[in-house]
Amino acid sequence: MTFRLSPEAVRAKYGPTPNPLWTPEVDAAFVATLPQRTRRDFIEQDSEKQMLLREFAKETLKARRMSVGYVSTLGAILGKFADADADGGECLISQRSEQLGTDKTIRTIQAQLLNAGILVTKTRSQGKGFVGSVFVYSPKPHFRYRKATTASLEKSYRKHEGEWIGHQVPMNLQPEDVPF
Repeated sequence: MTFRLSPEAVRAKYGPTPNPLWTPEVDAAFVATLPQRTRRDFIEQDSEKQMLLREFAKETLKARRMSVGYVSTLGAILGKFADADADGGECLISQRSEQLGTDKTIRTIQAQLLNAGILVTKTRSQGKGFVGSVFVYSPKPHFRYRKATTASLEKSYRKHEGEWIGHQVPMNLQPEDVPF
């Protein structure tokens, strides 16, 4: 035989138990130790970075109006791209990333980056069986000569002269074919 518990009995049995040591003073001290907000649009950038970001937005993205939040969000997104370049991986930019900025600003920048050819749309799994298109930044691979010429081999050798032997080789040559 099963007993049905009343809602009050369920709350009493399974509800959270208050800590008697947690006072308003302890709560205030805890809140004071928390870090400041981490949204990028609240971080002040120096004037030189703002100028460079505004110039990039104007020339490359064809942006007309640039608020402080827009410039800060653009700086945060380009910072993520720089991390992807350094790691050699790719960067997915979510439309609802609180660390970067507001949703509307991120969507605007995504559309501008897509039009400029910096972002591409790829179909990816987004969890729980949902597959959809996402905005992806992939670092461009280093230029490699398509055809090995004497000039390209000489340039590659001179570029790495005095360094280690493992420099980049044209794609159509095998390591044993390299005359170095």
